[in-house]
Amino acid sequence: RARVREEEPSRSSPFLPRPPHQPKPKTSAMSCCPAGALPASYAEKGSSFTPAGETIDLGGARMYATGDPRWKTAIVVMHDVFGLDGGHHRALCDALAAGGHYVVCPDFYEAGSIEPYYNRGAADEGKEWLKRFNWAWCSAILERVYAHLDGKGITSTGSIGFCWGAWAVAKACQDPGRVQAGVWCHPSCQVGRELYEGETEQELAQRVKSPTLILPSPQEDELYRNGELAAIFEANGVANDMVYFHDQSHGWMTRGAGFLGKSWVDSGGRENLTSIVGVQRGVNLTLGWFAKHLHK
Repeated sequence: RARVREEEPSRSSPFLPRPPHQPKPKTSAMSCCPAGALPASYAEKGSSFTPAGETIDLGGARMYATGDPRWKTAIVVMHDVFGLDGGHHRALCDALAAGGHYVVCPDFYEAGSIEPYYNRGAADEGKEWLKRFNWAWCSAILERVYAHLDGKGITSTGSIGFCWGAWAVAKACQDPGRVQAGVWCHPSCQVGRELYEGETEQELAQRVKSPTLILPSPQEDELYRNGELAAIFEANGVANDMVYFHDQSHGWMTRGAGFLGKSWVDSGGRENLTSIVGVQRGVNLTLGWFAKHLHK
């Protein structure tokens, strides 16, 4: 079974100081960003990205793993509806790992994706397909993930989810013994109400027990940013924060699934400096949230 190599924490990341012997990154005429400043998969078309981690098997459940478990903290990434292989999930995992965490992204969809349904204009059929992946299904996979993390000596765990994955983070954060902090990124927590156990977004927030950061765009429901959910967290003594990405489109972090049956591009997403900065801000805010809440 393939395993992630345990190496010294990388020093080539934008999140860690560059060693003195490393040359200063060069800028290209085609880019306003230094080479290597962001994951290559977010750069100009034609650039290549090589994942730093490995795909491993957890008793039939596939999972991408990257980073060094000797940091003792882990981040469980919950993918969007395009699945682990859609969008830029591996690049985001690598960026988070470079911030000083062991990062894993389980494949809840068995290498599947809603993208084929979107492509043929059959979003409703895609929703029917999504119904397979309810909390009973996801929690069984997460139990294997947690056992893997325990075996690596992880002492605290955070979780970030994108779109559909934000719902999975909210569910996981109902058990603070397992997940001590969560981040909802361009969240689609309505799937709980529409597809699964019937929980409304308010009921979901009511059951969250771990500190939660919400990073919404204008295309999600206003309740993510108007204080409605924040009031529920506050009433329950759950630390929370919200940063509104007013200049982004749903899906800007993963660049896979967009809004209401569309891809990120079809939802208005554009590969430009604004969206690149949005990704970096999302990564940095997530790392800051976990730096605050995973180290007690």
